[in-house]
Amino acid sequence: MNGAARWWLLSDLHLGVSDDDPRRPSAVLPGFLRREVLAVAGTQRHVAFVGDTFELVGLAEDESLARLESILARHLDTFRALEACAARGVQLHFVCGNHDVELARPSVAARLSALLSPGEPTRVRVHPWFLHVPHVLVAEHGHQHHALHRIPEVLRSAVNGTDELNLPPLAAWNAHPSNSRLSRAGAVARSCLASELAERRIREPAYDEMLQSESFRLALDEAAVRDLARLSRFRTVSALPRAATRMVLAAAGRRTAGEEPPAAAGRVARTLEEHGSGVAWYVSGHTHRALEAELEACTTRYVNTGTWCSDVRGRGPDRRDRRAFPYAVIDVARDGSTNGGLRYWRPDGGSAVPVSEY
Repeated sequence: MNGAARWWLLSDLHLGVSDDDPRRPSAVLPGFLRREVLAVAGTQRHVAFVGDTFELVGLAEDESLARLESILARHLDTFRALEACAARGVQLHFVCGNHDVELARPSVAARLSALLSPGEPTRVRVHPWFLHVPHVLVAEHGHQHHALHRIPEVLRSAVNGTDELNLPPLAAWNAHPSNSRLSRAGAVARSCLASELAERRIREPAYDEMLQSESFRLALDEAAVRDLARLSRFRTVSALPRAATRMVLAAAGRRTAGEEPPAAAGRVARTLEEHGSGVAWYVSGHTHRALEAELEACTTRYVNTGTWCSDVRGRGPDRRDRRAFPYAVIDVARDGSTNGGLRYWRPDGGSAVPVSEY
């Protein structure tokens, strides 16, 4: 990056072909983009959607294209606001999550770019794994560090979507909810075996070539990219007992996750530092728990952008205030220094509210 820049990052809108979410994120987002993003001038502007922007997963190519167009048509105000951002020089980034992995499919990514920025498609970028801005930030959805959602060979989705990828264990369980529990358990067992085999394949030469190409796109050292790809390896022997414990606790109404940064966030940040590529900010979503915190044993600060849908978790103000929508803002000065953090957008207030003011 050259010069000053401002980044807005948000996640987990879960826009689908219906508009029945009580929080109505697609009705709020256009105002945010027009009043927060387009109102800023004199700096480079980037908006990053950190995964699960759309409900778009597990579909064939033609189905993925049709679903994407249907979603944008259903949320027409959002579509027009994104189109206006691209037309006025805002760079739009879409990081893939476990609900919209099909965005990485080349034809789907190209269609998204053509729809939102027909005059200059490069204004729209899709990131199949994570977004990296050297020395400034890393943004990834976070599902790659959740064993039951992890796709070890995630970069293959940027070749042909999920056509040749096995479903992660949790997706395998939910794929056919009308089947018997025994049948669904069998699907999970097969998925676990497939995930274990995929973890071996990402260490082989064929996948290493994909990692090399990705390192060039990310502007990141090959060794660092290789280490990041292997950080959260799926292991059946540990994944299933943890998942069972969480399910039992959830059924009993007990909390199953703390208000702390996930351990994987610290591992990512420290891995980057070890390779001389430390960043000031690590941003993720996925948990639906908005949070800002320090990371242990490194200088990177953590922000989780929460969710704009109604499935809010955690102890943030958005849990009790349905008109508070979390996001992160990061300002980059000309000398490379940064500042920012977690904010809440209130449509009625028309301003960004720092978390400290709640």
